[in-house]
Amino acid sequence: MKKIIAINLTLLPLLLFPVLSACNGNNMNPSGVMVITIGSSGGGYDVNTFVPGNEVDERVLAHRKQVLRDNNFIIREEQIGIWSELQQIVLNSIMSGQPAASVFILPPNWAMPLRNRGLLYPLSESKTVDFSPAVPGDGRVEWNQIIRNAFTVNGRTYAMSTEKGSGIVVFYNKRVFKEAGLDPYLPYIMQREGTWTWDAFFEICKILTRDIDNDGIIDRYALCTTPFPDFVDAIIASNGANYIERDPVTGLYVNATNRPEFIEALQYAQRLREEGVMKFPPPDATWSWHHPEFYDGTIAMRVEGEWIIGQLQPMKDDWGMVMFPRGPRSDIYRTFIGASVMVVPITYSPEEVDTILRAVELWYTPVDSSPID
Repeated sequence: MKKIIAINLTLLPLLLFPVLSACNGNNMNPSGVMVITIGSSGGGYDVNTFVPGNEVDERVLAHRKQVLRDNNFIIREEQIGIWSELQQIVLNSIMSGQPAASVFILPPNWAMPLRNRGLLYPLSESKTVDFSPAVPGDGRVEWNQIIRNAFTVNGRTYAMSTEKGSGIVVFYNKRVFKEAGLDPYLPYIMQREGTWTWDAFFEICKILTRDIDNDGIIDRYALCTTPFPDFVDAIIASNGANYIERDPVTGLYVNATNRPEFIEALQYAQRLREEGVMKFPPPDATWSWHHPEFYDGTIAMRVEGEWIIGQLQPMKDDWGMVMFPRGPRSDIYRTFIGASVMVVPITYSPEEVDTILRAVELWYTPVDSSPID
């Protein structure tokens, strides 16, 4: 099936705030070498401490060490805060004129408000890096052109990404389907035949939600409410809707949440919540409460980004992955693609931004990942 992707910028705030006066955010070590930090909520990477786990890791490490030997800068990745703290750390540090990192890796819906407040440097003002599409095999960084277009405002690009993106899909437990009397390959079959629709999905959810021991309490649920933003995003995209769209005449972003296809998607999401097919988190639940519930089959399906595949290693059951079923206003399957973006604070000078972008480009330049004979 053909798939259309749409970037979710999640109700971008459109109020403009005063631009922060630029100040020197340069970090120099005692020898005068610029230290460039790529900050995020993920793990760190320092060429002096990183331990390769395979041949590709070894090649990347060798490449990055060579980059540092050949250039007058130091670059490393650092975890500057946990997920729940990162947004505030980024905002406060830029506003103070002392950014916590030279480059921040953020979700798109966190980055655009920073741009709207005048806190991000327009990357396209620097001519050091070519952000145009890479030609296969030319050895250049493959900059995500969807991100580039989404973050180009008035001819200036404020964010880029080296990620191809992770679509929001439906993961399901094949054993649970079989125990409920359903073909464990049913979602694949229906998707192939074009019958994987909202209405069909709702009926399947009702079949999967069961009181197994007849004690009046539901033991198995079709879905869970976590993470609800992913769930809603998937439904909105599947009906051909979007939060915002670019006006074809003015080129400006416009609100698209008042359109019939968007409202219809929200109504469908609410219907699933109210029909008892979704398990809600317990009062003391952590953000990952639903992981073991899916592993043991208490929850039959998870609607989340493709990136969670790495979390499914503990599962003993076989699992499947399909697109979210299509809504009545779409004749094809659609999904939102989520990709983290890289932004540079406005606090840096043009010369410093040139160095930062060149360092980032070299850091992420692809290496040969083919196996060694």
